[in-house]
Amino acid sequence: MNTNVVNVLISTYNGELYIEEQIDSILNQTYSPVKIYVRDDGSKDQTLQILKNYQEQGKIVLIEGENVGYGKSFMNLLNFTADGEFWAFCDQDDVWDSHKIEYAVERIKTLPQNLPAMYFHNFSVTNEQLEEQSIYRNRIPGYSFPMAITECLHLGFATVINKEMRKQMLRGDIDRLSTHDWWAELIAMEFGNIYTDDYIGAKHRRLDVSVSSNNLSTRVKWFLKALKGNAEICNITRMFLEVFADEMKESDKKVLEWFVGERYSLSKALKKTFYGHRWRSSLSSELVVRALMLIGRI
Repeated sequence: MNTNVVNVLISTYNGELYIEEQIDSILNQTYSPVKIYVRDDGSKDQTLQILKNYQEQGKIVLIEGENVGYGKSFMNLLNFTADGEFWAFCDQDDVWDSHKIEYAVERIKTLPQNLPAMYFHNFSVTNEQLEEQSIYRNRIPGYSFPMAITECLHLGFATVINKEMRKQMLRGDIDRLSTHDWWAELIAMEFGNIYTDDYIGAKHRRLDVSVSSNNLSTRVKWFLKALKGNAEICNITRMFLEVFADEMKESDKKVLEWFVGERYSLSKALKKTFYGHRWRSSLSSELVVRALMLIGRI
């Protein structure tokens, strides 16, 4: 009998089509004990009624909330669930392999538990019918904290974190954090460890409406948002520096400071644009990011 409780955190929003399939795949895990916490982010469809049915059966803990966005919603869930040893973030429309939590706990326990630890598995990218389109593999040679500043590669739904990671994540201002997984990745890269597993732990539906979608439409929207000066990079780096400045490696702190400032700085823009190492894993994305850096949008 395992004694390490794993809390599965799900934020839902208009997820009536697939939420039952996702929850059932969690209930079918080979690992126990697992507690499922679901926060509904103001759904307008039948999602809430579906969740209430699970709640009445004692299968989930349901939290009804107003629409605050997925990042803040997940951070509220993280704050709400104080008991347990490990926390797993979960999308509303995926399907988990039945061994996912078992493997995650087994592997994350090999990392030092006094430091922030994150487990990450690869996953199958599918269409709406769960037909595989590709495999997301996340082994990036030379991946470093500076790269994590501009790109989140360890997506939340494929991660499990330990108690120390939860503690460090909650040092941030929940009301100002728009992304939970990027926040976790920065903390892990600077202060902790990440276990990257080749195991395919989930089928991830890639939908046009998915918050975590990475299709062309989403990329264009991100670019236009960044062009207006609203890139998440600026917000999350400012928060990270506020919280962790005194604890960071000096070299990483200097790089992070390039991204913080109310006014355009030509000096900082040039340092970022002509930085001697890669910012991003994709060459096309690298070129776009450096162009945005040059004109002061990142």
